[in-house]
Amino acid sequence: MAKSNARGNISTVNILIGFFGDTEDLQLCLGLVKRWELKMNSFTYKCLLQAYLRSRDSSKAFDVYCEIRRGGHKLDVFAYNMLIDALAKDEKIDQACQVFEDMKRKHCRGDEYSYTIMIRTMGRIGKYSKAVDLFNEMITEGLTLNVVGYNTLMQVLAKGKMVDKAIQVFSKMVETGCRPNEYTYSLVLNLLVAEGQLVKLDGIVEMSKRYMTQGIYSYLVRTLSKLGHVSEAHRLFCDMWSFPVKGERDSYMSMLESLCGAGKTVEAIEMLSKIHEKGVVTDTMMYNTVFSALGKQKQVSHIHDLFEKMKKDGPSPDIFTYNILISSFGRVGEVDEAIKIFEELESSDCKPDIVSYNSLINCLGKNGDVDEAHVRFKEMQEKGLNPDVVTYSTLMECFGKTERVEMAYRLFEEMLVKGCQPNIVTYNILLDCLEKSGRTAEAVDMYTRMKQQGLTPDSITYSVLERLQSGSHGKSRIRRKNPITGWVVSPL
Repeated sequence: MAKSNARGNISTVNILIGFFGDTEDLQLCLGLVKRWELKMNSFTYKCLLQAYLRSRDSSKAFDVYCEIRRGGHKLDVFAYNMLIDALAKDEKIDQACQVFEDMKRKHCRGDEYSYTIMIRTMGRIGKYSKAVDLFNEMITEGLTLNVVGYNTLMQVLAKGKMVDKAIQVFSKMVETGCRPNEYTYSLVLNLLVAEGQLVKLDGIVEMSKRYMTQGIYSYLVRTLSKLGHVSEAHRLFCDMWSFPVKGERDSYMSMLESLCGAGKTVEAIEMLSKIHEKGVVTDTMMYNTVFSALGKQKQVSHIHDLFEKMKKDGPSPDIFTYNILISSFGRVGEVDEAIKIFEELESSDCKPDIVSYNSLINCLGKNGDVDEAHVRFKEMQEKGLNPDVVTYSTLMECFGKTERVEMAYRLFEEMLVKGCQPNIVTYNILLDCLEKSGRTAEAVDMYTRMKQQGLTPDSITYSVLERLQSGSHGKSRIRRKNPITGWVVSPL
């Protein structure tokens, strides 16, 4: 068209503006307007404005807007919203506010999206009261926020730590029939937790009872559990239990972990026995969570009963189950029971792994049967399992406590030959053994080897070194420089 000197009209320019995207092309279009001596109309300006916004050039877009104002042209609410949003995102707050006020003065009624953009913008610059004023203005104008708008305002209020105002807005949201979603509840919950006002959560749940779903309850229970608010999580969980619908496995798992973490094992066992009533299948991980908590609290009588129930009703124990049980029985000195569990493991579809042997060796050694622990150590090697640093360290400690230092030292040399690197725990055990047996020179040599390996001494290392320095046990000592490490150590 340009080559043939054909003259287009303003519609041609409008089409070209809508087609092109970058600033250079748009300048070409404006050149055609001048060459063809055309007059731009409202639609041309609108197309040009939107084209600059598409190319993310809010400055050029604002310049076009200023021309529109001078020429008395009009924009629709969609164009206004695009411009306000672009200016706000580019941190041109004053210009965004100017366009918003112009829009209202030009009798172009802003919609929910217009106000949502401005509320978000006010929140971004910390003008929380202004954001609330905009919300009230919306209500006066007869506009109603949708869930996105309400969440935007709640986000602003949360940033401003305005708990009471956030609750008022939440109440208004429910009152107007706008259903809160998971994000709404997350904003409220995080605000209440951050401001130490979690006691108000019950009121939030109560006022939105008709909108509470299994998914919302599950989210709240999971989040409260992760944040360590066990009592609140349990209370909501009990409320959730009344729902006549199938439960969500993750929420029940979170509640179990929360109860176990708080030491409420009786409640955890009761819950585990009733989960099936909500259509949730109890799995091995759930049982293992409870077994682990019982073991840490040395409640082995409950472990007996629960393990028998598991074997009878399912699910089947896995390797983690057996390892937890061996460790738990060993912790309370029930060696025979630990061995029995280990033998059950050997005859099951699962087979003992390094952790299984480590737990059994620890159980045997710490309860006085070091020789049997050593036999099991040899057995695991015969079965093709390579002892790790935990295995060696555990057995060395057992030998050290029975004053069989040579055996402990021999194991240390063996682990080095096998390529198993000792850690700080290993060295602490050996240093303690050598110090207690009066082998000071060897202890100093061992400390040197530890430093050469690049390990950093800890408080246990220094307490052993202090005993080496003093040359006696149980005596009062003063603070002085250690000739081995150069550190000043405190009396024990």
